[in-house]
Amino acid sequence: MPRSASRSFSRMVRGVAARRSAHSWRSNLTYRSAGVTRRSSGSTGRTLGRSTPTVKDGGVTSRGSRSERRRLGAYYTPPALVDLLVREVLLPWCETSATPPFVIDPACGDGRLLEAAGRAITERYGIDPAPFLVGVELDDTTAAETERRLGCRVLRCDAREVLGAPEYSHAFDVVIGNPPYLSQLSTGTARGGSSRLGGGPYADVAAEFLALAPRLVRSPGGRVGLVLPMSVLATRDVAPIREAVERAARIDLCWWADESMFDANVRTCILGFVVGDSAVPNGVRRFHGPDARPIDPVRHEGLATASWGWLVADVVGIPPLAIGSGHGLLRDIAIATADFRDQYYGLVGAVGDDVDGPPLVTSGLIDVAQCRWGTRATRFAKVRYAAPRVDVSRLGSALQAWARTRLVPKVLVASQTKVIEAVVDERGEWLPSVPVISVVPHDAGDVWLAAAMLTSPVASAWIALQRIGTGLSAQAIRVTASDLAALPLPADRTAWKDASDSLQNGDVYGCGRHMIHAYGLAHRADLYDWWEQRVNGSRERSG
Repeated sequence: MPRSASRSFSRMVRGVAARRSAHSWRSNLTYRSAGVTRRSSGSTGRTLGRSTPTVKDGGVTSRGSRSERRRLGAYYTPPALVDLLVREVLLPWCETSATPPFVIDPACGDGRLLEAAGRAITERYGIDPAPFLVGVELDDTTAAETERRLGCRVLRCDAREVLGAPEYSHAFDVVIGNPPYLSQLSTGTARGGSSRLGGGPYADVAAEFLALAPRLVRSPGGRVGLVLPMSVLATRDVAPIREAVERAARIDLCWWADESMFDANVRTCILGFVVGDSAVPNGVRRFHGPDARPIDPVRHEGLATASWGWLVADVVGIPPLAIGSGHGLLRDIAIATADFRDQYYGLVGAVGDDVDGPPLVTSGLIDVAQCRWGTRATRFAKVRYAAPRVDVSRLGSALQAWARTRLVPKVLVASQTKVIEAVVDERGEWLPSVPVISVVPHDAGDVWLAAAMLTSPVASAWIALQRIGTGLSAQAIRVTASDLAALPLPADRTAWKDASDSLQNGDVYGCGRHMIHAYGLAHRADLYDWWEQRVNGSRERSG
């Protein structure tokens, strides 16, 4: 820390710290790695007042209204993750310094991370850690209780609004925290517009804390460790934040679990960074599962991806893939479009099993190269249908114009599937239901070529690497129109045509083999085997 910043920071907290001795700090510590203090009254993130969490099988269940927790993004940090952050983020910094680190938790809640950090500082340096700890908390009551209990300074504010000020720039040595998870797809938690810290309009609030953290620690050598939604690894609207963080720091640590560690419907990861250091001598250190067991480190081997999915891809089972875009992109031969709520709600009242009109194809009716309309029941707008059609005459003029743009030769693509599932509507007879994506070729004669690309092992692996962690499950591929549009075209046009012929004749596996050749990847048996296994699984589930 610069000397002037150190003096300023020390003056800020000295008045609070002077009231506590090292003995009183030790006597007040109630955190243990095997449990959670009974005195905890909030969360790491926005708080819930004086409710207390329960611990079971290493996870934490927060008491209080579920809707209130969701609104605040407030979920308690399990003890195993507290231990991991202190052991793998704070202690490595301590190994490099004879003086204690200045530590900040920008969303401290009940202070359990600061409490564990203080314990580690006391054990290593034999001092009262309070002058070296700072928390930030929105709730005044919780902030006051955390400050009283730990003896450190707790700022009453939103970290995103205050910590960007010059006096906090590079003023700390370590940032640890579990910021609030506030999805921007929900009306109750949306901030309305793009993030002021660099993310797009759908970037989770937790990603804003990721953007802020490297600015708070000194460079070089400052360390950051945050519990984040898994989607931060790959969500498109977080890409600007990922790029900015990569310019400032290197990824040093990654933990994740396939199961949820919180009583929230969100999978989480921990990302650790060293600011101002680009060297990665042994790759990124990794831990996996509820018990945070160490696994082999990983390097970013130049994969063509803007996401951080490479951190976990091998464990999830996605084969590595590097393909160039020198032969063009899907957008050069087709337009990929996703419909939204206007189309979804606009169809309500016009859909029925007993009306005349084009079939309505939902994502659940699309399998690999097959449409199950009429043979499988489906749901639309919370109503179950056997063979839903849309009475276009009941639609408003804007929706009728939309329907005309969709009733053309196209490929329909489902989402949240283990492999890309695409089906050809060669005669332009179907209407898609949200979130089905429509891929309309510029030349209707290319509809099978587009479908062969989308059905290929390369497309599934490429999208999976781009968007790992954004699906509803660890294995699900969340497909977006923009990702499909950016899919590179294959180099071998003859093999590509053979693939489209195979697909048109109903030979999905032949299509996959030809597309592997079309991309010059005939040697990649692992890629084909991975895709084939997922296709087989999809077909088995479909009966």
